[in-house]
Amino acid sequence: MYKMELVSDIFHVVSDVFVTRKDEVKLVEKVVKEIRTQIDVREMAGSNIVRLAGISGALAVSMAAYGAHAFNSPENDDEVRLRNVFESGNKMHLFHSAALMAVPLTRHPKLIGSAMFTGMVIFSGTCYYQAITKDSRIRFFTPYGGMLLIVSWLLMIL
Repeated sequence: MYKMELVSDIFHVVSDVFVTRKDEVKLVEKVVKEIRTQIDVREMAGSNIVRLAGISGALAVSMAAYGAHAFNSPENDDEVRLRNVFESGNKMHLFHSAALMAVPLTRHPKLIGSAMFTGMVIFSGTCYYQAITKDSRIRFFTPYGGMLLIVSWLLMIL
């Protein structure tokens, strides 16, 4: 908030001292608007959504490393299928962790970020769980996570 007040003060000083015509006032207003935009982008860069994306990305890479060692030599078709399930969850996890970094640039970052993160946790989490434990009881939640991911992308057009 302090930065916005500072920008307003600068605007008023510049307009009082240097601006005498309407065209020049519009030019100064345009410059101030651009400064405000730059300040907002810098503040978004430190947002909680971007931090969450960083943590999620680190976790996705860690899970990829785990999967590379845990599923490196499948012995039967069931283990091949579990490796494919794990890799599918991991790809979506890593991809959406990167996409999450752009969410603060949207018009509705809290809504989109919540939908994307929840979808990522449900989709990838159920894939990881099934692949690691060989228990498919919660696998029926996976499509709901996928739908949330699709919805989060569609919400970006609003």
